[in-house]
Amino acid sequence: FLEDPYERASIRIKELDSSVLTKEYYSTLSHVLREYIETKYFIRTLEMTTEEIENAIEIFQFEEENFFKIINFLKKSDQVKYARHAPIPEKMVQDKKEIEEIIQLIWGIL
Repeated sequence: FLEDPYERASIRIKELDSSVLTKEYYSTLSHVLREYIETKYFIRTLEMTTEEIENAIEIFQFEEENFFKIINFLKKSDQVKYARHAPIPEKMVQDKKEIEEIIQLIWGIL
């Protein structure tokens, strides 16, 4: 049985442990979000930079507000992964919830 994109993303988010390194945590959250978009919309987001995604707004099939939430998260994630920005643990939990919410909004649950 194959999981649908929402199911796969939900499982991966639930399995994400905040005790891993911050960089790994944000890399995983970013990957889950990109993979979800790629499998739902067939847009090669796993191969795109955040800037490329941001500049391709016209190819995304969801509300502009959700698009900007995605871009803002990807930029935060890039800061953690590449600029060594270290958010506090509470912010990490909040960002995980934000990704869950974004995925639910795009899927049509919220």
